[in-house]
Parts: sequence; structure tokens; C-alpha cells
Amino acid sequence: MRLAWLLACMLAASVVAFGQAPSTNALAGLTVHVTRAGAAVANATVCIGTANAVNAFGQGTTDDRGNVRFGSVPQEPFVATASQSGRGARNSFSVASANVMALRIELALPASGGPSCPTESLGSARTLGHRVREQAPAVTPVARPPSITIARTEFCFGAIGAECGQPQADLPGAALCRAGVCFINGGSWEHDECCVAHRGGMTCDFDPLHQAEAARDQACVAAWNKAVRLTRKGLSWSRSVDFTRGNRTGSVEFSLFCAPANTWVPPEDANKCCSGQTRALNATEAARALPAMEPLRACQ
Repeated sequence: MRLAWLLACMLAASVVAFGQAPSTNALAGLTVHVTRAGAAVANATVCIGTANAVNAFGQGTTDDRGNVRFGSVPQEPFVATASQSGRGARNSFSVASANVMALRIELALPASGGPSCPTESLGSARTLGHRVREQAPAVTPVARPPSITIARTEFCFGAIGAECGQPQADLPGAALCRAGVCFINGGSWEHDECCVAHRGGMTCDFDPLHQAEAARDQACVAAWNKAVRLTRKGLSWSRSVDFTRGNRTGSVEFSLFCAPANTWVPPEDANKCCSGQTRALNATEAARALPAMEPLRACQ
């Protein structure tokens, strides 16, 4: 009898362990893993939201392994931001379908600078908003006129790569912003400005679905191809950049990003020289420039 009772208990335990899983999955939700130079970053602030409300979906702090978990995966395109001690990174994401229950994403902090999460946590912001809504009278919403658009703050605007050092396909990692220095060429300059007018343009958005649209409408393709071509040929110049300085104008700040004297540029990029003028390459420069197989001039 004792043996039969023991076998019955073991059978019951096996049903609990291997039977149908409960409807609530403890592993479901969004996990963000934050690193810097390949190592996990603890106590980093992470927020999930939209471009105009970066902690609309949640805000938290990474654990000792550099992870922070949110209870659910946003069912619409979202941005994830991580920051710590003046270093910040932000990427855009979009789930493949509305039924994604679990998602893990990576954010790598740069050496310095970059965007950050709001100083006020999501919870306190929501509580205040809830109280205001309880006390305020009902207001009939008014549709925003189609001519009004909300400008997005850009960082390292005009430099090679996304924001301040985030990688992009076809661009070598060595050409990206790091340690307070960015590389710029005529293509990266023109591409960033093009993307302000064409958010769905070629590589203007991390969302793969938007990239499929960009392949059809061809917006910003010429500027992107120019940026990749010049970057791979080493035809870029460097400038010290404040990674925390935002730009909402849609135009590259000329005095901060223009090409210094003696920089080699294609003839059409003379307007990006700090002097606004170019000269012919001397004999030594012309010989060194031959492998680039580009018509080049030097900024005066």
C-alpha cells in the first residue's frame, strides 16, 4: 500500500510539472538588456514609450545583470531609451505582430553623451495626470490641424550613423560617433536632413516595416548611397561634438559640423566647407587621392 501511495504522489507531481502551462506566463513581457563596451550595466535608467513621450509605456532600472523587465510588449512601434551618468542610447522598435508576448532587446551605451529618460518617473507622472483628470471638467477634444507637426529632437545630427554612435547596416563601426567625436561627410549630412522630411525614407527608421516602404518610395536613397560610398572610401572629416546637444530645426548646425580646411570633398560639397570654398588638390594630394576614384577638391 505504501508503494502504491508513493507512486500516486509521483504521478500527481508529474502532471503539475509537465501538464498544460497556466495562461499567465511569468517570462512574458519586454526585457531590456543594457551594456557598455560589451559589459552589463547595472542601475541604468530605462524607459519605453514613443518619440514624443519616451516613458509612456514604462520606466525602470537595470539589475546587476544589466536587465530590466516590463510587464508587456507594446503592441505599436515604440522607442527604448537607456541612460546612466551622462551616457545614453535610444533605438526604435516594432513588433512583428500584435500577438508577441515576450521580447528581449539590447541597448549599448556610448562612451559619452546621448539621450536620456525623464527625471520624473512614469508612476508619479501618471498619478498626477490621473488626479488632474478626476478634478478637471470634461473637455471636448479638438483635432490637431494637419499643418502642425511636432519636431523630434535629434542628437549628433549630420554625423555618420544613427544618433550618437548607434550602428546602421552598410556603415563600418569605426566610422561612428564615439568618445565625443563624430565623423561627417556630404552624404551623412544630406541624409539626416532628408529624413526629417521623409521619416519613412531609406534607413530613416529602425522599423523593418518602414524600411520596406522606403524601398518602394525611394526617398533619401541617393543621400544614403552617397553616405555609404564616401564613408567606405574614408572621405569623411571629424568634429568634436556635444552628444547631449539636441537639434529640432531639421538643418545641420553648420558651424559645428562643417568641413575644416584641407578636407577632401566632392565638388558639389563645397557648401559644406567651413570657408564655403574649395581649391584644386596639389600634386601630392592628387596622387594620394587616386585610389578613391572620385573627383575631389580640398576645402580652403
